[in-house]
Amino acid sequence: MNTHPHRGPAPDDFGALFRPATIAVAGVSARTAGQGNKFIQRLRAAGYRGKIYPIHPTESQLEGLPAYPSLAATPEPVDYAFIAIPAEAVPPLLASANGRVRYAQVMSSGFGEGGRGGGLRDALLQAARQGGMRLLGPNCMGIYSPAGRVTFTDGQLGEAGTVGVLSQSGGLSIDIVRSGEYRGLRFSGVVSLGNCLDVDPGDLLQHYLDDPGTRVIGAYVEEIRDGRRFFELLRHAQARKPVVLLKGGRTRQGQRAAASHTGSLASNDQVWRALAAQTGSILADTMDDFIDALVALEQESAHAAAFDGRVVLFGNGGGASVLAADALGRLDLDVPELQAGTIAALEQLGIPPGAGIENPLDVPANILQRDHGALARRILDTVVAAERPGVVVVHLNLPVIMGYRQGELMDELVRTAIGLKADLPAGVRLYLVLRSTGQADLEARRQAYANLAMQSGIPVFLGLPAVARALAALRRYSRFRVSRAAPQAMAGAAAASLS
Repeated sequence: MNTHPHRGPAPDDFGALFRPATIAVAGVSARTAGQGNKFIQRLRAAGYRGKIYPIHPTESQLEGLPAYPSLAATPEPVDYAFIAIPAEAVPPLLASANGRVRYAQVMSSGFGEGGRGGGLRDALLQAARQGGMRLLGPNCMGIYSPAGRVTFTDGQLGEAGTVGVLSQSGGLSIDIVRSGEYRGLRFSGVVSLGNCLDVDPGDLLQHYLDDPGTRVIGAYVEEIRDGRRFFELLRHAQARKPVVLLKGGRTRQGQRAAASHTGSLASNDQVWRALAAQTGSILADTMDDFIDALVALEQESAHAAAFDGRVVLFGNGGGASVLAADALGRLDLDVPELQAGTIAALEQLGIPPGAGIENPLDVPANILQRDHGALARRILDTVVAAERPGVVVVHLNLPVIMGYRQGELMDELVRTAIGLKADLPAGVRLYLVLRSTGQADLEARRQAYANLAMQSGIPVFLGLPAVARALAALRRYSRFRVSRAAPQAMAGAAAASLS
């Protein structure tokens, strides 16, 4: 991995990228709906409150806004320039900016992808240096920033949150935003980096590590030119924030596809497994695992109690509980037997025959409906107080439960989970699995219940295998934190004894 020709700005400088006060847009047309037109329309729909300056060599007005012939001609300096014009026209435009643009994002492609356009790639980087700006891309979607009201997606802009993501794929950036928000993630920012001629994954990683508004970091990467810097940033951070990595090109076939996509060659799987092991990062294998890990880790903080791997399973559906216990066991997670005192306390609750009061706790829906779902809360309170597990997983089978009292039982059980979350002792986490068979009416209800739970800070998963993999990620992260904390504690004790 070669040293990158640019070094990133100080982390605070990225504020102009995520919360730009002025945006220039090149690629706006008076006759057709170009990418620049769409970008301005998205800004307006998102409620962007800053100044927008269309750039066009001949037009005086575009999208109802005064247009300007160059980046140097705008009434005030530009924080963020969106560039979507033919590749050969981009270098002259950037070179003439005269130091008045802080960040230029080049959506255009044709700068070295698949081994073509290498000359234009060099000209683009030289033009960015001559024009005095930092360069995002080329071949990228740009910025998704709920706080800054800037977006590369259609539809409603999500709420600002604490998940920061960088991605070397524009298409996957859209998938991450849409899938992530559907799953309850709220983003501090998502950045599509493209070919990374200038601003690279290390720059954004450093920003997210230092940004107090970002709690958990996700990264889809295909190739990192300055791999040493990326590794050192993660190593120095000592997993103070969870970092989830989705690495494209970890096989020979994936490397060939990545070379065609970004114009560079990716490193092998062993390198990334070693990096994850040495830095406490989570290496995901699929997009679903990536999102699930972010959902699980979003609630973690530097001061959260480490997850010790002990899980209590509670739900309806005996076979599902057995398979869930198997899935957790294969991932080195423990579904421990309950203590004799805990079982005795459960027996005092008057639970009818047909319910399992071991771990997993299997309670059929016809029993759960007693006392309008209050029995579920009594069971969970008893087990949590006695066992203090690291995680309680509540899994509910919607097709079955929705058949009781026109869905009222499901309402009651979700409210039970929300109430339990509010009263959990420190160090005990609650995850909710809402299982469905995919029919449209059930899925709509499932998502409504998921939204209620997520608003209360409960991570929600679509299935038991998914929650098992997410808990395995949480366990790996916690183990790394514990392994690093022990030597530091010993060193602190030694220093205290010498003082």
